[in-house]
Order: sequence, then structure tokens, then C-alpha cells
Amino acid sequence: MSGYLLAELRHRLGRALGGLVGVALGVALYVGLTAVADGFAEAAKQPLAGIGADILLSRPAGESNATAQTSRGVRQPFGLAPLTLGDAADLGAIDGVGGVSGGLLLWDFGASSYQTLLGIEAETGVGPARASEWVVNGRFFQSDERNVVVVDRHFAAFFGLQPGMTHAIGDQTFTVIGVVEVPGGNQAAAANFYLPLADAQALAGLPADRINQIYLRVTEASDVEAVVAASEARLGDISALTEQSIVQVMGGVAQISDRFAGVTALAALLGGLILTGAALSANINLRTVEIGVMKATGWQERDVVRLFVAEGLALSLLGAALGILLGWLATLILSQIPVDLALLAGTTPNLGSEPEIAAYTLPARLSWNSVGVATAVAFIGGSLTSYLFARRAAHLKPADALRNQ
Repeated sequence: MSGYLLAELRHRLGRALGGLVGVALGVALYVGLTAVADGFAEAAKQPLAGIGADILLSRPAGESNATAQTSRGVRQPFGLAPLTLGDAADLGAIDGVGGVSGGLLLWDFGASSYQTLLGIEAETGVGPARASEWVVNGRFFQSDERNVVVVDRHFAAFFGLQPGMTHAIGDQTFTVIGVVEVPGGNQAAAANFYLPLADAQALAGLPADRINQIYLRVTEASDVEAVVAASEARLGDISALTEQSIVQVMGGVAQISDRFAGVTALAALLGGLILTGAALSANINLRTVEIGVMKATGWQERDVVRLFVAEGLALSLLGAALGILLGWLATLILSQIPVDLALLAGTTPNLGSEPEIAAYTLPARLSWNSVGVATAVAFIGGSLTSYLFARRAAHLKPADALRNQ
């Protein structure tokens, strides 16, 4: 039977290609669309990966004064209005919130340069306090320490800063005690220096309860929208940075991918199987005379069914392999697509109210889950389709089949 099957596939190449291409296109579309969906979902996580929270809240300010924007010294970023530690504590009581902390993002303008500062509540484990987990040299500060800073690795390398050295911030001198590397590179709420919240408030001349960012961790991913709504109800006009809001910033393609990629990808795969089924059905219908000859020479119905099922299965698996290869090539191309994300109160002053733009490439990768699903569907669908059509054809009596010659 194997020799007969190989001969059929070789001599009926055009018909075989019809079924093979159908499966290949369906599998390639499924793998590619799944890679795009996963890529956009992964890209949406990047700006939040460096803050150890699911939601970053801030309160937008009104129009900034142009003269104030050019003043030197330590100041709050343009476009951020004050919040308080009391606001953060109030949000911590919302159902679905698993952790909360406050932060104070500041800019220090010098004569010819600037540096970004982030005052945080150490040891909370939420938000940039997670920087204690990213120490690559030295140590992180404790909640009761003062006049100490931890510096970002790239900034430290550029200016030659090491633990034990001192560095001037504003009109004060701080001791560098550690170096950290924020995962993911340019992230929302990353900074050149991390320092105790009390020191940051003192540098900016702010009250002891003043902050401008609140970091929330939710207990369940499905709670994010409800927590944002509850936060808006309690604090009024606030801006919330979440994975979903980042997807919206990416544009229509990302939103479609986020909402409908799974359904679309599955529909593409099923469409490929329908094409395969149509090709197999036509192939079997055109071979009724051949089936009659086979049965007249001693082939049993089960032998005929087995032959066509094996043929359909071979075409489906070959098509799946080709589709996976095409999907992989498409994924390599998609992974080079640039994705620009607008971040909230980022690390670079832009002397205006427009958000910072961070450039990423779409992290599209071949998913072994999608490969497994596509292969399984092709295997099951090809076998089932071939069986149904072959079983119907095998029921033909030899005389009826030969009469169609």
C-alpha cells in the first residue's frame, strides 16, 4: 500500500499540491497571526515591566508656564500634578488591589545637562521598590536611610559612578551605595537615580506626604479595569497606564490583534482545512473508476478507506510542515516591525505636555503552542475529512464505479 500511495502522490502531483497548499496556508496564517497577537501582548508589557506593578497612576496637570519650564534645579516633571501618600493608602483598600506604593519622579536641571530622580518607598515590593531585586553592584537602601542613592547601570557607566562615591544632586551631596539594571531597558518610571522618598521630597521642597505617581498591583489580571474605574471614582481626574491602555496607544492593528487574533487565526486554519477537504473530495470523486478497479481486483472497503486516509494524512502533515516553515519566516519578518509606545512621565524631559515615545521592535516569536495546535488540527482534520469521503466512495459497487468510465 505504501508503494501505491507514493506512486499516487508522485503521478498526481497537481491534485496533491491542491490539498497541501490549503493546509500550508491555513497553518501559516494561524502561526503568523498567533505570533502577531503574542507579540503585541508582550510589547504592551514592556513599559510596565520596569515598575513592578500592573497599573501606574498619575494626575495630569494643566498647561505649564514656559518660563518655569526652563528653570534650573530640582523640579517635578511638566504635566504631572500632585498626589499624596494618603491617596495611595486609600487606593490600597480597593477590592482587587494586592499592593500599593507611591513614588516621586523629579528632574534635576543643571547648567548643561539633567538627571532624573525617583524617590520611592523602600521595602514595599511594589513599583520601583522592586529595584532592590535588580542590584548588580553594591546594595539597595533601607527605608530609614538618608542621603544615599542607587544609580542606573547605564548612567553609572557613562559617568564612572561606583558604590562608595559621592554625587551632587541639587544642592546636596549623596553617597552612591548601589548600581541597578532595570529589566527591559527604557521603561516607564525608570530613572538615573533612586533615592529614599523623604530625600526626594526635601530636594524638591515638597511636603512629607507629596508624591506624583502611584503604583498598584492587582490580585487578578481581570481586575485591572475595575481597579482603574474605582481609582478614578476616588481620585477624580487621573491618568492610568495599563497593558490595555498601551495596546490602545499602539493603534487599530494592535487592538484587533488583541481582541480577535485567536478567532481569526483559528478561522484561517479551518479555512485551510476546508480547502484541503475540497481538494480531497474532488480527488476521490475523480478516482471512482480507479476505486472500482481496486475493488474488482480484490481490495476490501477497509483497504480503500485506509489508502485514502493515509493519503489525506500525508498531505495534511506535509502541508502543516510547509505552513510552519512559512509561519516561521513570517514571524522573523514581523519581529523587525518597529513599535512606538507613548509612555507616561518618562525619563526624558520634552519641555511640553506630549508623552515620551519609546521605540521597541515587535517581540513576535514562533509559539510552540501554536505549532502544536496547528499540527494537531491538521492531523485530525485531514484524517477525518479523508475518512468521510473515502468511506462514501468505498461503498460503491465495482459495477457502478466502472459504469462511470
